[in-house]
Amino acid sequence: MKAIYLFLVFLLATSSQIAAQKGQPGFGKVDKADMEMKDCEFDKGADAMVLIDYGNIYYDRGSVGFSVFKTVFERRTRIKILKEKGISQADIEIPFYTHNNEEKISRLNANTYNLDESGKMVTTEVKKSSIYSKKIDGNYSKMIIAFPEVKVGSIIEYSYTIERETYNLRNWYFQGRIPVRYSEYQLKVPQIFRFSVQPSVIDPIEDKQEVIDELISADEGVVQTKSLKNNYIMRNLPGVKDEPFMGSAKDYMQRLEFLMTQIYYNENHVVDLSLKWQDVIRNRLNKEEDFGLQLEKTVASARSFIDEAKQIADAETRMKFVYNHIRKSISWNGDEDYVYTDNGIVKTWETKTGNVADINLLLIKLLNEAGVKATPILFSTRDHGLVTPNYPFISQFNTVMAYVLIKDKTFVLDATDKVINCKLVPEKVVNTNGFIVEGESGKWKDILAGKSKYKVMAAVQGEIDEAGKMQGNGLVNCYDYARVQRIKEWTADKQKFQNDYFIKSYPGLQIEDITINNVDADSLPLEQKVKFSSLLNSSGEYRYFNINLFSDLEKNPFIANTRISDVDFGVLQDYIIFGNYTIPPGFIFDGVPENISMTTSDNGIVFSRTVQVESNLLNVRMTLEFNKTFYTADSYPEFKEFYKRLFDKLNEQVVIKKKTTP
Repeated sequence: MKAIYLFLVFLLATSSQIAAQKGQPGFGKVDKADMEMKDCEFDKGADAMVLIDYGNIYYDRGSVGFSVFKTVFERRTRIKILKEKGISQADIEIPFYTHNNEEKISRLNANTYNLDESGKMVTTEVKKSSIYSKKIDGNYSKMIIAFPEVKVGSIIEYSYTIERETYNLRNWYFQGRIPVRYSEYQLKVPQIFRFSVQPSVIDPIEDKQEVIDELISADEGVVQTKSLKNNYIMRNLPGVKDEPFMGSAKDYMQRLEFLMTQIYYNENHVVDLSLKWQDVIRNRLNKEEDFGLQLEKTVASARSFIDEAKQIADAETRMKFVYNHIRKSISWNGDEDYVYTDNGIVKTWETKTGNVADINLLLIKLLNEAGVKATPILFSTRDHGLVTPNYPFISQFNTVMAYVLIKDKTFVLDATDKVINCKLVPEKVVNTNGFIVEGESGKWKDILAGKSKYKVMAAVQGEIDEAGKMQGNGLVNCYDYARVQRIKEWTADKQKFQNDYFIKSYPGLQIEDITINNVDADSLPLEQKVKFSSLLNSSGEYRYFNINLFSDLEKNPFIANTRISDVDFGVLQDYIIFGNYTIPPGFIFDGVPENISMTTSDNGIVFSRTVQVESNLLNVRMTLEFNKTFYTADSYPEFKEFYKRLFDKLNEQVVIKKKTTP
């Protein structure tokens, strides 16, 4: 049917060009009240706030010989800097898709606004030399804007247009890390295009919809058609701030997500636009020079290494050999959030450096060459956000790893991690849904930690003299995920590690020595030995001390009255605390914590404490076991109350005093 070759001209749409929104000032027109603003009324104490965030998307004629139509996306954003920390909000980066030059940024304007000493507004235009593009990988780049004269009280503003040869609509986030006073998203879509919208909003949203007449140029000539115009508006949205163990902040931002489904010419001619994962694998991933085609390359200079690996009979031992060699000999360049290679696997092997995809696709290639079947698995890490399996777009993912199945054992390997044992799933993807790029359609796989936990065992022995001074030794063993976390922190900054775990939380202790063992033995727990002394607190004839030492449970992280996000621990946790304390012969224990067992209503967290006193010896054993990794925000009130009781019990004091003379 000839109608399939229609061209879209939308004469009314193309004249919009970031016009001033109804009730909102135009670009460069800044209210003095906003310049003088000191705080955000609906999110007190914010570092910065978005005054205006406006997006507009419509369809236009595509490039001849490339596509029938394209989308045009216009955006204008205005931000007020309220505090010193808010100055970083002026570091603007605009990502765009550069594969085959499919996206282009144009009409970029940017200004900084300040008040001078007389109260007059001064506009500083961002020069072209302060706007530049930086390549991310073979598919993406980012436009960087360096705003001048930014300080507390400044307002920055920028606008731009992105054109892309596609029919897909952009998702829109009304909410962000800083509060948003006004956010509007306008769509103008010809009714021949059918799409679904998934709203994730809890606050009031203004949805204005109307049908407008537009013109289409087709083989039969210019014809009139109708378009659906939607305006979505939200106001006064507080910023989504970090909360302890919250997962990705993006999952809690109010937004609209769109999916194009059809081109509907008439009831007899409907074109299905809904992508399927087999389309993504067949037409994109497998054919991408920066992904699938990398696995077809030959790493000639690795031949002797592969031959050496093949001499290892046991498949799991052979896998470890290849994995350990890659992660120890090749350096990650720090580039994150990519599933595509930058250098390519051949150059990565030769130069010994690359991004996540370079290193892990190289790992997959060499494992297969060595006779160990490995497959790419795509993830959105827990801090990046949830994926939607029925939304077949690669942009959901931000990393690629190796998926290996040997007999009944599965392994998820990330060769950029130089610490983790291959038996552990990388913590950043535990309890996520990975997409295995295998076969025609791929498959989804729930990635769980299994029996591995975040486990800490702390044992303290203390001896108190008659002057009230305690001399003590501590032994802390960290297993599995606790081991991985502490080794990374120890390697990054040894002094900070000691301060965080053994000094800062215990101002009453004098740390005399810290020894760290088993750093390079990943089959053993990380062993930390501490020698300390402490002068007991006293009140009259009483002296008292805390038995919760070096446990990693010194401070309650859940003290906020309200919470917007779910509690996501990622992995199960176990804590075991032993204490052995001796007091001098002339003293007695006057008050000791009671034996106790307490649990949440769902038995998800269980705490127990047993205390024994024999003459001048006190033995304590405390255990804290997490049987769940996830608690919804709705259950936070009960969860918070349990944590309050828990830390009250953990930090109860032991009281001693001198024996009275008969």
